[in-house]
Amino acid sequence: MSGKNGVWTALLVGAMMLAAVGCGGLTEDPGPVEDEGADGSTQETTPPEETTAMEETTDMEETTAMEDTGAITGVVTDEETGEPLPNTYITVGWDTLKIVGMTDEEGRYTVENVPAGVDAPTFGFHDGGYRYRASSFDDDLEINLEPGETYTYDFSLTMLPAEGQPELEEPTLSDEEAAPGDTVTFRVTARNGSGGLSPEIFAANPDFRNLALLEPTDEEDVYESEFTIPEDTPPDEYTFEFFAASNDCFVNGEFPTATLTVTEG
Repeated sequence: MSGKNGVWTALLVGAMMLAAVGCGGLTEDPGPVEDEGADGSTQETTPPEETTAMEETTDMEETTAMEDTGAITGVVTDEETGEPLPNTYITVGWDTLKIVGMTDEEGRYTVENVPAGVDAPTFGFHDGGYRYRASSFDDDLEINLEPGETYTYDFSLTMLPAEGQPELEEPTLSDEEAAPGDTVTFRVTARNGSGGLSPEIFAANPDFRNLALLEPTDEEDVYESEFTIPEDTPPDEYTFEFFAASNDCFVNGEFPTATLTVTEG
């Protein structure tokens, strides 16, 4: 009889544990249960600890974020002197991902949370007459990250004559003040450049993850793009720089600016 009692007790423990699980995980700890052994003695059986659905979801989200993204890092230098180039804009997926970063005083950069399994061509843009650099056609690289991968792309920039630079003028914002969640429109006049103007016409600020890719309007030489301010943007003044490339890889020598004041939401 004592053996049967042990079986029934085990079934009772299982049933109580199942009953304690709701849509959101454990709702109540059933506590220790006495189990009768073969010799008639009793011992407490404590159910194993369970993880709530919320904890499981959080862990899954964190794991998924790590598994679904990677990072691109590197150092940018002057090709002639070998010196680091701070304040170089790094664009990842210029017309798809539209992620932007910038090099620090040592010419180093890291762009995190780059989606894995997606082509991520990486470009470098600097003012002062530097030619821009592209991983895809300058270095014949196909950057497509594995989940969790950190890809290193070091490169250098070289100077080009000013005569081939595109011209950018009159950068404006549709609203100089806006709150998080609002959408503003960037506009700029762009023309010329050696080989003709390339579609790569940007407005960017490294405090924001994404850049604005400006596209042609019905007005001659006028380009614009809408930009939505992220909800978590703190109130402050943010200066956006406008830069463009020509088909021969020239970049405008000076990056004109427009300042956006982000107010309280």
